[in-house]
Amino acid sequence: MSGTTIVVLAIPFFLAGVGIGAVETAQYSAVATLAPSDLRGSAFGLLATVQSLGNLAASVVAGVLWTALSPAAAFTYLAAWMLLALAGLLFTAVRRAS
Repeated sequence: MSGTTIVVLAIPFFLAGVGIGAVETAQYSAVATLAPSDLRGSAFGLLATVQSLGNLAASVVAGVLWTALSPAAAFTYLAAWMLLALAGLLFTAVRRAS
């Protein structure tokens, strides 16, 4: 691989890492802020369960798409879910602000 190709590939990986770090921090902060103190431990457990099941489902579907169709199909599927999640987050933020 040439140096230019590595940089082009490194940029999305870097941005994804920053995004994941920001989202996971926000999720844990939201649970700590919104969950009642007597249920906070269970709320963190539920968050971890939802995250792990979501990761499993995404990995299985993306793996099947990658194998059966193409890597582009897998990335398109995952990008669509990312955009849907972003739209939901923005909708919730706008609704909560008003």
